Amino acid sequence: MSLKETASIDVGFPIMGAKFFNNKTIIVAGGGGEGNNGIPNKITAIKCSFKVTDAKRRLQRFREITLPANEDSPQCLDTAPIVDDEENKFSIFVGCNQSSQLIKSMSINNNLRKYVYTAEEHLRFVDAAQLEEEIKGDANDYPKTIRLSPKNGVGCLMTSTVPSTIYIFNPDLLELKFKFRPTPDAEIKDFALSPNDDGKTLCYVTSSGIETISTSTSQPIASSAKNQKVDAELKKLILSKVRFIDDENVIVAASIRGGSGAVLLKYNLADQKITNKVVVSKKFKNIVAFDLSLSQNLVAVAGNDVTLTLIRLSDLSVIKTYPKLHAFAITSVTFSPNGSKLATGSAASTLHVFRIPQNFSRGKSTLGSLIQYLFTVLVVAAVAVLL
Repeated sequence: MSLKETASIDVGFPIMGAKFFNNKTIIVAGGGGEGNNGIPNKITAIKCSFKVTDAKRRLQRFREITLPANEDSPQCLDTAPIVDDEENKFSIFVGCNQSSQLIKSMSINNNLRKYVYTAEEHLRFVDAAQLEEEIKGDANDYPKTIRLSPKNGVGCLMTSTVPSTIYIFNPDLLELKFKFRPTPDAEIKDFALSPNDDGKTLCYVTSSGIETISTSTSQPIASSAKNQKVDAELKKLILSKVRFIDDENVIVAASIRGGSGAVLLKYNLADQKITNKVVVSKKFKNIVAFDLSLSQNLVAVAGNDVTLTLIRLSDLSVIKTYPKLHAFAITSVTFSPNGSKLATGSAASTLHVFRIPQNFSRGKSTLGSLIQYLFTVLVVAAVAVLL
């Protein structure tokens, strides 16, 4: 089963982050970095519609903010709807370092930027903050991950600094609530916030562990290390990314330690058990970006070989793989809220969007199609013999 309606646009800068904040508008951010190298640093809102007859007009740049040339390019972003605000509809948080000179000379780096998308569909800068108490003056550290809870009640920022620290903040006031650092020290690969209780639980993954903490108290809730069987199984993998399915279940992306192949696994936080584990590809090793859509029962994963693979969420069976979707390096994968669209952004400056038909996940998996084909061949051969 293939996706026939697609659209692409060259935004003019390497895309480092992308997110739908409604079903028709996607925000992308990125750029050429400090000094620009002839490539601007920007935050761009793009309208997406498959109702227009001209395929070249399906994606249109709609609103745009150009950032200072002497600062780094945006490295990550997230968005969330703003509740009970008639003027502003969505908050947008972007991780972006200030100039290396400012960081080194004055140890100042307001790398958490807040924007809003207004009811009149404009992008507006609100404020910026530095959540780290001390800046070491290392301009090579950069904002790595930003997460907002679904109703904008909790925000989290993590930089590339190792050992890792997650800064939990109030998105409305842009104030630090507390910072969390694992014990013992570790590199956190990725983290996510629980979806149905507005981020009361934070789940993070290290290279070999799945952990949860409370965003209210900062106290640990559960650890995969306490289940010996699970701990041994996870140590065979290198975990890299995590998303919540619901408040008790997460899906984790990983690669096979010491081998080749990309893995998805489902993990129940309450029972601390792996409920499903599948090698989704042996052709690429690392899942560089992924997202899921509950309404479409789909997971979309981007491999380090510039492929996009669509997987049925319920049983983790591969439905379709799209090779060489971009010229190089897919950096972002995002579904629209209703699952009707799927976008991938890349360092090649291109944004690619698929329209996802309803019930797409009910199509046959790659393995199912192969089995059906072989069965058909056998039936035809048998009929030929009888005749």
